[in-house]
Amino acid sequence: METVLSSAKGGGERSIVPGRQICYNLTTDQKGGNHMLKLLLGRAGTGKTYTMLTTMGQAPRPQILIVPEQHSHDMERQLCAIGGNAVSLHAEVLSFTRLANRVFSTHGGLAAPTLDGGGRLLLLCTALKSVADQLKVYQRPSRKPAFLSGLLATVDELKSCCISPEQLWTAGSETGGGEGDKLTDLSLIYGAYEAMTAQRWADPRDKLTRLAQVLTETSWAAGKDFYVDAFTDFTPQERQVLSALLSKGASVTVALTCDKLEEDEGGTGIFSPARRTARQLLRLAKDRGVPAQVEVLTGDQTG
Repeated sequence: METVLSSAKGGGERSIVPGRQICYNLTTDQKGGNHMLKLLLGRAGTGKTYTMLTTMGQAPRPQILIVPEQHSHDMERQLCAIGGNAVSLHAEVLSFTRLANRVFSTHGGLAAPTLDGGGRLLLLCTALKSVADQLKVYQRPSRKPAFLSGLLATVDELKSCCISPEQLWTAGSETGGGEGDKLTDLSLIYGAYEAMTAQRWADPRDKLTRLAQVLTETSWAAGKDFYVDAFTDFTPQERQVLSALLSKGASVTVALTCDKLEEDEGGTGIFSPARRTARQLLRLAKDRGVPAQVEVLTGDQTG
């Protein structure tokens, strides 16, 4: 079987590869050195995972596969089955959280005091009291645990989306009215909570943000190839980490379950979330000046 290859919008090399693959070599203003983003696309069963694990097993330099925590054990088993027992000498499977622990163990931060769930609630309650006289909507908030838990969930969402208290304040000021007052109140509470955690305790929800910062400031990722599998999308925090890996690592390969890069289903198709993620990653590479390649697996293969 021969498959025809075409270039993606925005420029790229057009080529034909015999067999099962469709490739897009996307051009960009290269300023990222010898770095590369590779997207490995394909429906389930086309061999994305098998292709990555085989490549990891054959590579001579350090290889790291990042997967969701619940997939790590199975991926470790598959990696050893494909690469043999010696593969563990240069390749390993991590989640984003375990990657953070690995980096912090080298560059500091692993032993920092970290708040547990109860400690976070208590600190949030303290932060709320410290700004109570400045609040409008939440000046006399409920002291019930359910209210604080809901407020903490909001803080978690803001952290995950990399929204700062300053951005929240700006949004509230621009919105105005009752909704604007809620946003500015949340900004004050969130800012007070952030100030308190910065003084002494580490909030576990900041771990990936700190990871991206350390990766950017150090050479930990240099000379390593990174692979990412079993994700449909990424949080803004996770994208910050991937952006840092793009600028510092030798290469980043991401497998996504979709049949092509182009969106032709109005954003509502079964593969639309993965296609949207692929476009976000390509924008990250463009922003970093890193060349990108998109490879679509079309055959029926193991993995």
